[in-house]
Amino acid sequence: MLTFILLCLLVGSVVGFLAGLFGIGGGLIIVPTLVYLLPMVGVPEPLLMSTALGTSFATIVITGFSSAQRHHKLGNIEWSAVKVLAPMVMISVFISGLFIGKLDRDVSAKIFACLVVYLAVKMVISIKKNTGKTKPLTTQASVIGGILIGMASSAAGVGGGGFIVPFLNSRGIDMKKAIGSSAFCGALLGLSGMLSFMVSGWGNPSMPDYSLGYVYLPAVLGITGTSFFTSKLGATATSKLPVPTLKKGFALLLVAIAVDMFMK
Repeated sequence: MLTFILLCLLVGSVVGFLAGLFGIGGGLIIVPTLVYLLPMVGVPEPLLMSTALGTSFATIVITGFSSAQRHHKLGNIEWSAVKVLAPMVMISVFISGLFIGKLDRDVSAKIFACLVVYLAVKMVISIKKNTGKTKPLTTQASVIGGILIGMASSAAGVGGGGFIVPFLNSRGIDMKKAIGSSAFCGALLGLSGMLSFMVSGWGNPSMPDYSLGYVYLPAVLGITGTSFFTSKLGATATSKLPVPTLKKGFALLLVAIAVDMFMK
């Protein structure tokens, strides 16, 4: 257990900084990492992906709010953009999580891998894309976008930053404000996803001690024990880095994760 907690602390320090820097919840790193770590504490093979997803959402709540708090102080949250998007994402991810948690591990793992590849390709293309005329962020666009982002995030166990940041940026929101707004939406999304996976896995006798449904609490405490602090450092770095650098870094992060997943 001690080794497991130490590894979670290490993962949390990295994930927290990236969460603050790019407005992501960190699930893109946490989920595949937990799939390999959770067998150490007795999570059975068929429940690995569901537990990794549920636990990832729980960590996103704390990391996301810590990051969002810092972004708010820096003026990096566009409140008019999140007032419709955030509630729609929460509703969508909760409903989707009730079904995703019951999927076979291989199926949910393949969905996760495909989504990561899609995000990587999308971000690489967006770097070279000529940002001229942009579509406005209408209520209808926020509703449709929120539903789709919630469904995709539930399947991937992420805070939605990989979807929310490109979506808001393509609708005319400044990259830094898109990242800050994504951190806030991601925290609410994580809360909804956590509750959904807790409900879908509640009372499962195969889960180890200290679990609430498909959320393994020692992992949550270990990861957030460091991510809470490092996420603030990442958020501060966002305001100091130029936008092209942020976009390139975001794309490289997604590409690296996609390659790693396919190799394994």
